[in-house]
Amino acid sequence: MSQEFEDRFLGVIRHQLQGLSNKVTNDFSKENFETELSSLQTDPVYEKFAFNRAEYVLVRFMGRISISVGRRLGEIYDKVPRFAAAARFNLTPEQIAPVLDGLELDIGLKFSQLSLADQQHAAAVFKKYTIADLDMSGLGIEIRYNFNPNDSSRLRKDIHMGELLTAEGLKPIYLVFSSISPRQDAISRLTTSGWTFLVGEPALNFISELLGMEIQTVLDKPVIKVEIKKIVDGIMSDLIKSHAFQQVVQIHKDEII
Repeated sequence: MSQEFEDRFLGVIRHQLQGLSNKVTNDFSKENFETELSSLQTDPVYEKFAFNRAEYVLVRFMGRISISVGRRLGEIYDKVPRFAAAARFNLTPEQIAPVLDGLELDIGLKFSQLSLADQQHAAAVFKKYTIADLDMSGLGIEIRYNFNPNDSSRLRKDIHMGELLTAEGLKPIYLVFSSISPRQDAISRLTTSGWTFLVGEPALNFISELLGMEIQTVLDKPVIKVEIKKIVDGIMSDLIKSHAFQQVVQIHKDEII
């Protein structure tokens, strides 16, 4: 892994985790806690079921943070293959992540921009994992850590991206690293519209073989692990010391052993 790759990736980690840190600071603040508690206390439904209390405010805040963690980890995880692909195939950021009709592709490999050996390599990896010959002039790859689109607009964008890739002569491939979360109905719909899906281990193996590197090894690099732990330790400390968390601790301090 080059120093440039490492620096860019660490920049993405810092950016995403700083956003998470800011969310903890803002969401768990005294002002936000009191606003949330007040809204629960004046809501007729929550009041009837005794959820108009500090403990439930904390539950709501924790749920939002959990969602934010998932999104931000996905953003970090999705960037690794893009940086690695640019280095592996000697492409610029604009070439590796083209913007089509306002939509940015995760990884684009146009054979016209690759050496003959790299073209043959990409086609061979595609055939190995899809059991099909590549009948187009490149690959258009979208990557998700998990795949659980929660609105029709997201699916429409994916369908449109598939159409744009096909028009560009790129084979649409969707890689989903998690095998737990994918929505099969959405996958079926996108498959019908032209996407080829690889989910779980096949997706990880595909991208690892295509790029010649194991994605997990990037995150296991000592300098990156140390940086991540340092930032996350700080986020967890801020959360525990936050006004919202401490309000609940004070309520139950006699119950805490």
